[in-house]
Amino acid sequence: MNQEKIWLDNGSDKLEIKAVRSKLTDVLEQAAALPMWSQDYTQLDKGGFSGTVTSVASQGVQIFSEAMNRSVDELASAPPDSYVIGLPTIVEGDALWCGSKLTKNSLISLDKNDELLFKTSHSSEITAAVISEQRLEEYAERVEKVDLRPLISKVNPVEKLPPDIQSRLLAILYIGTEHLAKNIEDGVSHPNSWRHFEDSVFSSCMQALTAASNNNDRHHENRVHRYIVKSVREMTLTQHCDPITIGEICTTLNISRRTLNHAFQQVLGITPVAYMRNIRLHKIRAELQYKSKQLNSIACVASHWGFWHMSLFARYYRELFGETPSETLARSHH
Repeated sequence: MNQEKIWLDNGSDKLEIKAVRSKLTDVLEQAAALPMWSQDYTQLDKGGFSGTVTSVASQGVQIFSEAMNRSVDELASAPPDSYVIGLPTIVEGDALWCGSKLTKNSLISLDKNDELLFKTSHSSEITAAVISEQRLEEYAERVEKVDLRPLISKVNPVEKLPPDIQSRLLAILYIGTEHLAKNIEDGVSHPNSWRHFEDSVFSSCMQALTAASNNNDRHHENRVHRYIVKSVREMTLTQHCDPITIGEICTTLNISRRTLNHAFQQVLGITPVAYMRNIRLHKIRAELQYKSKQLNSIACVASHWGFWHMSLFARYYRELFGETPSETLARSHH
């Protein structure tokens, strides 16, 4: 991970701009790579992971892009009191943003302090602006003469955009972020470049939100399905030593097995059993990577998370992460 910081003379004040450019080969490290976000990633696709994160941030504004080669279930929280506005630039396979199906270059948004529930496609990339409520609401009122809150309330998490507005937003966010990050990395930047970039970001985001709020094609999120998946996750983490059964889940949630399976197929495209197993495998991986000096054995960690058949556990682990548990442990020692 490369992290750069630059101070620019902006008149009476010093402007601090932080840039991060990361290439990662681990899903847990990917979750931790985006500055100022709190994220929990569960890899859904089997195989070796690779991803990238580019972020540029200053004065309550963050612009970032993130790409991954595997489908991932994300539970994330943006910086407090911030709006998220962006575009998915690569969508290969099914993907859901806050319960709504994604298509390439549709508008994605997240209201301030909402939890992000994002199931990425098999190969994915998004680019987005994260803007503090104070700065975006002040800009909307001062420049656009618009009250932002009623406008935001009319916008679904995923919306179609007219091609010209979509192209402008994409150019500002994606090309601008890459250009700024490289300039900061090379030590070449100017306070006016950030000031003009910010203004373009605010303007293009407001234009996109206004266009989306005028859409007549409304759609409803499948909140029930996502609630079922989230409840299963919580039960899996609570009863990790003695994994909960499908029958117990159905009884607790008062739903049928068919409803449970349908919810997981709609939201994640995998079975509840596979998802619960993946959750536990990720927790084992985290312990092998970050608590290696405290471990008695791999078998002890595996049994703590409900795996008692070691050869079967090793197979599941290798299929999901592309390496054996012992290889993960060996890397952590270095």
